[in-house]
Amino acid sequence: MRIFSLNKTAVFAVCFAFFVTWGCDEKVSDEVTIEKTDTIPVQLKETTPSNKTSPTEDFPILNNENAVPFLRNYFKDNPERKLQLTTRLGTLKIRLYDETPLHTANFLMLVKRDYFDNTEFTRVVENFVVQGGNNDKESEELKRLLIGNYLIPPEMSEKLFHKKGALAMARNYEDNPEKLSSAYNFYFVHGQKFNEPQLLGMERDHEMTISDEKRSVYKTIGGAPHLDGEHTVFGEIYEGLDVLDKMAAVETDKSDWPIIPLVMEISVLDE
Repeated sequence: MRIFSLNKTAVFAVCFAFFVTWGCDEKVSDEVTIEKTDTIPVQLKETTPSNKTSPTEDFPILNNENAVPFLRNYFKDNPERKLQLTTRLGTLKIRLYDETPLHTANFLMLVKRDYFDNTEFTRVVENFVVQGGNNDKESEELKRLLIGNYLIPPEMSEKLFHKKGALAMARNYEDNPEKLSSAYNFYFVHGQKFNEPQLLGMERDHEMTISDEKRSVYKTIGGAPHLDGEHTVFGEIYEGLDVLDKMAAVETDKSDWPIIPLVMEISVLDE
């Protein structure tokens, strides 16, 4: 699987996107990369209009120095954890995790700043992922310019893994030993079910150990176990997995971009 990037001419604009390749009859790449021009530091309801904020109101332009303290404070000051994502195929209800405060705060902030509204899912691979968060439209580039160019330290946990419906962030694999996450590019795991021989092969090929709890989930619900320990999972779909199935089954072009645009809107739920 691979995560792609797009070269852009806008100064300071940062776009993240990823490509994924998966299929029983296809050669599967186990690497996830962002082919972007970004530099990665070696460090580091129904909704109501009141849930939305101006893209520039009371927000600093974020960078790798100020993003972490800002997100920590934002997490404390913004307790909402349930979101609603709507597409032409239906609605997903999403729960963000308290165990991943930086990723949760970042995603919630982007939702409240209308970043995702009217953007498209740009990469759809059935039995693997449905990906969005980065469009190359001028309006989205402007939003990123106003929000900032930054990456997020990993918040991985053995308890938070890539089951079907998991919400996670993409990242660059090259020159990124800290496994820092993209600030904008997210994906839902569609995945597939695995039997015991397949899981044993996964452990061997990826030099990983899959716990009994995860084994049970990957056998009955499905997911993408080889991504565990590589990307931060920070939420999950708690209602609408059938809609995720419909999204994953849309017709795509050769680059896995939906032929009929799959446009999203994400809002904070009041419930």
